[in-house]
Amino acid sequence: MNTPEGGRSLVVDEQLASRLARGFLRWQLTRPSWIVLMVLTALIVVLSILLTLTGSDGAAWIGIVMVILLSAVVIVSWMAVRSSIHRAYPVGSAPTAALTADSLVATSALGTSEIRFSAFRRVDAAGDALLLKVGSTLGPVAVMPRALLSEEDVAHLRAVCSR
Repeated sequence: MNTPEGGRSLVVDEQLASRLARGFLRWQLTRPSWIVLMVLTALIVVLSILLTLTGSDGAAWIGIVMVILLSAVVIVSWMAVRSSIHRAYPVGSAPTAALTADSLVATSALGTSEIRFSAFRRVDAAGDALLLKVGSTLGPVAVMPRALLSEEDVAHLRAVCSR
């Protein structure tokens, strides 16, 4: 739905936090650092299997522990992101977003933010989530409902971020 200021809004449903967290997790797991981590874990699992087959005692535990640790990190990450999204977008709230000439203005239960386009490093979309990378390579990622911006607005954000 459109706002009087020319932006868009939506009414948050019970599933939004899970959908946005799922989109963030899908995005996160396709980042190069996570791909390297998963490949290394797979190599360690293969190595532990080979060592176990050659008679090394306890080598299987190394692979099992790595898989458990990686799974735990993914689960904890999903829970933390979902919790943050619940705080920003409680059920029944009506967040809004609009682009101005040089910034994104977004409101949520946490308040209103105006972020200049120059602060964005990257803009990605995954499922219902719009992921706005802010600052440096290691900087934070803002997650917002993709439905708050039109396809034209998302394309504009991507274009100004690629400069």
